[in-house]
Amino acid sequence: MPLAARHAYCCILTSVIPQTVTTAHPAPRGPALRAMAHPRCVACSPQSERGLRLDFEDTGDGGVRATFDCATAFEGYPGYLHGGIIATILDSAMANCLFAQGYQAVTAELTVKFRAPVVLERATVTEARATRDLFPLFLMEANLIQDGQTKATATAKFIISKGL
Repeated sequence: MPLAARHAYCCILTSVIPQTVTTAHPAPRGPALRAMAHPRCVACSPQSERGLRLDFEDTGDGGVRATFDCATAFEGYPGYLHGGIIATILDSAMANCLFAQGYQAVTAELTVKFRAPVVLERATVTEARATRDLFPLFLMEANLIQDGQTKATATAKFIISKGL
């Protein structure tokens, strides 16, 4: 079933079974859905004082992209970004990719491959996209790039969850 049809189907379900997708017209997507679903998220909320404040933009091809400056506040080993922060950035990119499609989902499984250290005080770009739609399960992938080099990649399974 095409993504738009799935979204309509999910909206129909919300009138019978409480789901995470609302029946509001039009259904919120992207930043509006993110603000509603993650108002104080440590990764992507602009209101999170100590957070990453990732600002995702739709790439126009079903994916999202954000930049991150790798401040020293997020240091792990001296001079390098903490691995948990890298995992958080990649996870958030995939969740925001689903927000851009109009879906709220939770991470069911996350695999991160650390390919090279991420240097502090230098910008990174993270990108994410869905690789497979098995509604209500989505297979996702993301990468983190610095200075033109892929520093980390992730794959994940996200599932639409009742009660978010």
